[in-house]
Amino acid sequence: MAGVSFFAELRKRKVPQAAAIYGAVSWGVTEIIVTVVEQLFLPQWISTLAVIGFVVGFPVAMFLSWTFDLTSEGIQRTAVSSRRGTASIALSMLLLVAGTAGLFLLIKPSIQEPGQRSDAPEIMPNSVAVLPFENASQDAADSYLSEGLSDELRGQLGRVAELRIAARSSSVAAVERGMDAMAVSSSLAVAHLVEGSVRLQGNRLRVSVQLIEGRTGLALWSNTYHRSAKEFVNVQQNIADEIVRRILPGAKGVATAPATVDADANDLLLLAQHYEYEVRSRTQIDEDKLAKAVNLYRAATEADPTSALAFSRLARALLFLGDIESAEGAITQAMLIDPNLSEVQNTLGETYWARGLPAAAAAFERAVELDPDNADALANYAYQLWMTMGAKAPGNPRALDLYQRALDNDPLSLTRYAALGDYYGRQGHAAEVRPIIEDIEALFHSVEAYRAIDWLYELIGEVDHAIAWRLRARDLEPDNPDHNSRLAGLFALLGDAETALQLEPEPGIWVLYHLRRYDELIALAEFVMIEDPSDIDARYLLSFAHAASGNNDQAIRILGSTGLPDSVLEDRPRSASEVEAFQTLINALLGSDIPDANEAGLSLAQWQEDVPWWGDVGWIGLYRACNFANLGQRDTALEFLAKIKQSVRLRREPELRDLYCFRDYQDEPVYQSVVKDQEQRRAKLRQKLPATLREYGVELQAESRD
Repeated sequence: MAGVSFFAELRKRKVPQAAAIYGAVSWGVTEIIVTVVEQLFLPQWISTLAVIGFVVGFPVAMFLSWTFDLTSEGIQRTAVSSRRGTASIALSMLLLVAGTAGLFLLIKPSIQEPGQRSDAPEIMPNSVAVLPFENASQDAADSYLSEGLSDELRGQLGRVAELRIAARSSSVAAVERGMDAMAVSSSLAVAHLVEGSVRLQGNRLRVSVQLIEGRTGLALWSNTYHRSAKEFVNVQQNIADEIVRRILPGAKGVATAPATVDADANDLLLLAQHYEYEVRSRTQIDEDKLAKAVNLYRAATEADPTSALAFSRLARALLFLGDIESAEGAITQAMLIDPNLSEVQNTLGETYWARGLPAAAAAFERAVELDPDNADALANYAYQLWMTMGAKAPGNPRALDLYQRALDNDPLSLTRYAALGDYYGRQGHAAEVRPIIEDIEALFHSVEAYRAIDWLYELIGEVDHAIAWRLRARDLEPDNPDHNSRLAGLFALLGDAETALQLEPEPGIWVLYHLRRYDELIALAEFVMIEDPSDIDARYLLSFAHAASGNNDQAIRILGSTGLPDSVLEDRPRSASEVEAFQTLINALLGSDIPDANEAGLSLAQWQEDVPWWGDVGWIGLYRACNFANLGQRDTALEFLAKIKQSVRLRREPELRDLYCFRDYQDEPVYQSVVKDQEQRRAKLRQKLPATLREYGVELQAESRD
C-alpha cells in the first residue's frame, strides 16, 4: 500500500527523529534569544527574525533528512527501498512546503502588526512616554519611589515646550497590558519610551533607566545610578536632562526644573501622590487615605515653601476631599510662587469651577497654552466650554476639538472615551456614541468600563443594553450594592416598578424619583442631606419632589441653599444636574404664592432663553419646551414638545408629567402624543429586554443581595 510504503520510507530515513530534534533545538534556541533580547534591551525584531528563520528552515531540514543519511563513511544519499517511494517523495515534500507556508501565513499578521498598520497615528520625533518604573526593592511599600520617579519625570519633561509627553493613565495602562516597546509606541503614538527600575536598600538607591526607540525597541541610552536616598532628586534631574539632550540634540538652555529640590519635600510629595492616585483609581473614596495624602502634601509645603507644585497638589487633593476654602488658599500660594505652570493653572481652574467663578475659563485656557498635551487641562477646558456655551453654539466645535485632543494624548484612558461619549450622547448624537462604545468594549475589560458603557447606552435610549452591561459589572463585582441600585433605577426608568423594588426593596432616591413616590423621596432625601450635606444631587431631587408635590416655597428655599440662581447667572451651569435644578427653580417660582416670585421666575425664564448655551436638541429639548410654556409662547412650546419624539434618549417621566410648566398642556394632542410615545418606547424596551439579556449571556436574578 502507498501509505505503508510512505511511512516505511519515513522510518528508514529517520525523518521523525530529525523533526523531533529540530523542534527541540529550535525551541531551546528561540527561548535563549528571547531572554537575551529582553535582558539586554535589544530590538524585538531579533526574536521575530529567529522564529521566521526556524520556520523557513524546517522544510529544508526535513528535505535533507529524507535525502541524505549520516553514516560511518560520511554523508551519503539514501536509496529508495520501494517502487512507490519515489512518488512518495514528491507528495511528502509538497505537503511539507504547504504546511510550512500555512504556518508562515498564520504568524505573518502578528509580525506585521506592531509597525505596519495603515491607520496608525502620526508619530512625532519629539514624542516620549515615561512608563512606570519597576519597584526592585524587597519591600512593596517602597513602590511609591518607583511610581513617583516616573510621575515626576513625566511632569518635568511635560514642562519642556519642545517635547510631547504621553499622559500618565495611558502610560500606566500600556505596562499593565504587557505591551512590548513597539506596541506601546504604536498605541501611544510616541517615538521614544523611558523605563527603568528603582531599588532602595537601607539608605542606598539603585536607579536603572533606559531610553528606547519605539520603532525598533532598541535602547538608545541606558545608565545605572548608585546614590544615597537623599540624592534622589539629583538622579531625577540627571535623567531628565539626559533625555532632553538625546531627543532634542539641537536644543539649547532647555529648563527641566523638578517640583522641588529639597530631598525631604520630594520624598513627601512622592508618598502623598502615591496615596492620592490610589484613592482616585478606586470607585469608592477612601477618605482616611485621602486625608493622609493631604497631610503629606501640607508637610511638603512646609519643607519647601518655595514649591509651587507642592501647593498646587495640596489644593488638588483638598478639592477632591471637598474642602474648597482650604484649596483656595493653597492654590493662591502656588500662583504667587509660579503662575506659569500648566498644572498650577489647571488646579486654579478647578478651584474657580468649584466656586462657580467665571475666571475658570481663563485658567483652563492658560493651562492648555502652557502645555498643549495636558490631557486633564484639555478635558476640563472642554467641559467648561460645553457647559457655558452649550448646544446653541453650532456643535460647539472648540469643546469637541479639546475632547478629541485629550483622547489623542491619552488613548488608553477610559475616562477620555467616556467623556467624549457623554458629550455626544447628551446632544443626541447616537451615531457618534456607538463607535465610542465599541472602542471601550474592545480596549477595556473592567467594572468601570462596563459602567461607562451602561451610561452611554442610556444616553442613546437603549436602556435594555444599559441593563445588560450593568449586569456584567455586577457579575465582576457582586458585593457592591451600587450595582443593584443602578439596576433598580434603570428598571424604574422603564416603568417596571415590580422589578425595581425586587432589586432594591428599600428604594433609593432615584427609584423613588422615577416611580414618582414623592413623599417617600422627601423623607429619604432629607435624611441623606443630614448624613452628607455636600450631596448636591440629593438637594436637587428633594427640591423637585417638593415642587412636584406643590410645596414650591420649600423647593425655592432648598435650591437657594445650593447657590441658585446666582451660580448659573454668573457663570452658566457647571453640570447637567445644575441645568435641571435651574429649571426646577423657575417652575417653583412660577408656582409659588410668594410676592414677586412669579416675576422672578419669568425673568429667569427669559434670561435662559436669551443666553447662548441654550439648545433645542437632545437632552435639553424638553426644557426648551417647558421654558416657552412658562413664557406663555404656547405654539413654540408645542413645537419643541413635538421634537422630543425625535430624541433618542428616553425622557424621565417625572419631568414630562410633573413640571409646573406643563400643567395646562394635559389635554393638548401634541403633549399627549409625546407622553404616549414615551410609554410605547418603555413598553418596547421591556419586551425586548429578555432577548437582549440572552444575547449578552447575563441573568437578572432580581432578588436583592445582602
